Amino acid sequence: MLIGLSVNHKEGLSCIHNAYVEAVIKAGGSPVLIPLTNNAQVLEDILSQIDGLILSGGGDIYAPLFNEALHPSVESYDLERDRYDIQLTQRAAAKQMPILGICRGCQLINVAFGGKLIQDIPSQIPDSKINHNQPDSKTQGVHAVNISAHSKLGVLLNADRLLVNSIHHQAVKEAAPGFEAVAFSDDGVIEAIESTEEKSILGVQWHPEQMLAEENEAMLPLFKNTIDEAELYRKAKEIHRRIYSIDSHCDTPMYFPYKIDIGVRNPKLKVDPRLLGAASEGGTLVPYQLQVEVPRMQDGLIDAVFMAAYLKQGLRTPTASQQAVKKAESILQKVIQQVEDHKDIVGIAKSANDLKRLKKEGKKAIFLCIENGYGLGKDIGNVKKFADLGVRYITLCHNGDNDICDSALKSLSEHNGLSEFGKEVVKEMNRRGIMVDISHTSEKTSFDVLEISKVPVIASHSSVKALCPHARNISDRLMRAIADKGGVIQICFYTYFLRKDGRSTVKDIVDHIDYVVKTVGIDYVGIGSDFDGGGGVKGVNAINEMPQVTMELLRRGYSEEEIGKIWGGNLMRVMDIVQKNSEL
Repeated sequence: MLIGLSVNHKEGLSCIHNAYVEAVIKAGGSPVLIPLTNNAQVLEDILSQIDGLILSGGGDIYAPLFNEALHPSVESYDLERDRYDIQLTQRAAAKQMPILGICRGCQLINVAFGGKLIQDIPSQIPDSKINHNQPDSKTQGVHAVNISAHSKLGVLLNADRLLVNSIHHQAVKEAAPGFEAVAFSDDGVIEAIESTEEKSILGVQWHPEQMLAEENEAMLPLFKNTIDEAELYRKAKEIHRRIYSIDSHCDTPMYFPYKIDIGVRNPKLKVDPRLLGAASEGGTLVPYQLQVEVPRMQDGLIDAVFMAAYLKQGLRTPTASQQAVKKAESILQKVIQQVEDHKDIVGIAKSANDLKRLKKEGKKAIFLCIENGYGLGKDIGNVKKFADLGVRYITLCHNGDNDICDSALKSLSEHNGLSEFGKEVVKEMNRRGIMVDISHTSEKTSFDVLEISKVPVIASHSSVKALCPHARNISDRLMRAIADKGGVIQICFYTYFLRKDGRSTVKDIVDHIDYVVKTVGIDYVGIGSDFDGGGGVKGVNAINEMPQVTMELLRRGYSEEEIGKIWGGNLMRVMDIVQKNSEL
């Protein structure tokens, strides 16, 4: 495994103590020094080739970078190095790379993710009896640290208290969002932090590489863990480069009124809380970070997403229905235009072959879909209109009945499943090569669809009812019927579809995948996150974090072939069947 080592900066040199190099080698990795540069493209190129990152120690961090005035005792800062280290840390984390921070590296992790530091321990903790900048040999432990029993660090080191060396006068003041303090010296100074999002990011305040240099094997697990996680990450990267990965549902176009651009990294937006599922009727705007952008797809090694023209269920008068048709068309045209604006990095896909071509060209793919058949209005001819525009699936309804069918939520069961118009819609979608999506439909509607459709159907963003009894989830009986028809269930990341208490993580996502595999087989499951529409769990809360799913699948023993089916192969198979059996 190639492990990048951040460097110190002395007299114009990019340099590092050889103890870091030897520690990586001893743990089974191959160390690579990352030269000090703030050329973003160079750092990106290096990060694309390495498998893990170790942030080295030495030197203070410039306080204005974490929005504090510089303490009078801090004189030895290097702003160029600080910016290089922060950029490295943030970009490696965005790519889901394992990171180990040592001393200054621990502090950097904290600063990079919004935390603050104690700038000078002696003056800011005057009652401390511990000398945190030891005069003795760096290889010897001089004071004890207490390690939290529940922590990954405690498991790795198999200890709740141990002696460490101490060569610093700055320290973590409080853990940044997404991290927790997991080790403390007896004076209360934080000695280690780790991710609370089940990611392999760990920072220790001491110098384990120096202790390891004197054959202190107690510290070797820190480096072995980094190598092991780097190996898993490398396998995930290699798999994603060979397979075709598709997220079958995102609602990013909902944010077009906020002037977003899917081709760039957008700053945090201020949005109406109703977009985020809040009960509020509006009012004060709230901050929101988009979960899907093309640069995030690049970081997450995801080849394609289905972007939905979402339509809230409204009045079903002739006028309102026609307005819904116009709105759906307008949203889709805006997606097409945004893709055209960035045609050097992304393209519209209308088939599996388009996706394969775009990947070969080094581009991401956007498929078009409509969430809520309300967008068809009352005219069956609109199925052809949207097929010609490139729509590749239509979710028959949303929350509430429409002219097509009864919904899983807010339903009056007025049609007892599919309406007569709905039956014609399903047949016309078959004719036009558009996949029928039964996410959001009532179970009776779903079985009606399966009876009428001549080709497999999909549930673009639904999870498993046996694991989480939500009305939007798929029962075992329905799951078997979908599989018998050759269709696919795309697991949704909405936290309350995964766990009743909403405390979902990547493990819950893969639990739902496991359940489908064990119930009906590997050929009938996929992934539809519902990002930017409510989807996202701790640790997988944006499309760049998708490698966490692949790494969890690898941990559970899934093969590359199986992972390829889950990530896109199964959905592409259904899309091919639907298109080949159309009458276009």
